[in-house]
Amino acid sequence: MQIPLSRRGFLAVSLVAMAAGAARAQEGRPRGLEPAERIEHPRASHFDLGPAEAPWRIFLGLPQVPAPRGGYSAILALDGNATFPILWHLREELAPEAPVALVGIGYPVETRFDPARRWFDLTSPGKQPVPAQEGLRGPGDRPTGGQDAFLRMIAAQLLPELGRRLPLDTGDLTLFGHSLGGLFVLNTLFTRPRLFARYAAADPSTWWNAGEPLREARAFRGGILAAGGRLDPVVPLLIANSGAEPPPILSLLSGIPGLELVHRPHTPRKTTARSSAPPRARRWRCTWAGRRARLGCRMKKAGRSGPAPIPMRPAYTSGTSTSRLPTWFAGVTTPCSSICSTSRAALL
Repeated sequence: MQIPLSRRGFLAVSLVAMAAGAARAQEGRPRGLEPAERIEHPRASHFDLGPAEAPWRIFLGLPQVPAPRGGYSAILALDGNATFPILWHLREELAPEAPVALVGIGYPVETRFDPARRWFDLTSPGKQPVPAQEGLRGPGDRPTGGQDAFLRMIAAQLLPELGRRLPLDTGDLTLFGHSLGGLFVLNTLFTRPRLFARYAAADPSTWWNAGEPLREARAFRGGILAAGGRLDPVVPLLIANSGAEPPPILSLLSGIPGLELVHRPHTPRKTTARSSAPPRARRWRCTWAGRRARLGCRMKKAGRSGPAPIPMRPAYTSGTSTSRLPTWFAGVTTPCSSICSTSRAALL
């Protein structure tokens, strides 16, 4: 029995699932150099934006339904050559009537990635060389540090151009990125939290510059709390990661007033490019305990408890339960159990 997804429920399903799909598609192939899938459809198009010598290629997928009164919501996905086709298929198969426009931010290349440009666009200036070596991916001799310029392009050029091309609700935009893209998503949240309505980072590269995103998270948290303020309107942030261990950035961001933080762990699963067998769902059961409102979490698989509870700072704002999370986040639990399985650094 298929349960139709709401407008925001589709967002939740697709944001994490497309990282899994991209990971499956590149198994056994040169990393990042396999041909990109082309979507041939009247509602799918692309255009180039930026300087003629080094433009960005913007992939645009229109919904089949008319725009709501306020305009379409939209997902802006980094690494668009790879992520746009995945998003397109998810929307067409799972929520064909969702009024959600799809925007992939990529490059004018025939492959799924342009490694040199993504290393530059998605990172802050490297503070020390990170040589590529077995078991550790890094930029090698590729330039880094274009993060700020890339964000300025998105805010000052891309969003206005999208507004000219389609009826867009600029207050209902989601930014998604995986790995280095997740690094960029976090930096955007820390520097321009109101540019997007919600943020989603899958396996963010928090190791960059010896943990720079963790230091930025501390500063972000401290700045808000020191000012006695809160994020207003509320900003949802979804962090998905491979494996069972909660990433350290969760504890640094939890409890910030106005930041609705949601964590979705996913266990890596080896599949083939054609395999559609769903991974077994792994979920967390969390309970509050103690005078300091610490959160104890234990993993459940197939209805049975896993290891002993892992003490951690609360991953959600105090008093928020999963049943009260925003619809687009709460919708992850059931639909994603059949398609979500992120693979650590799969898109790096």
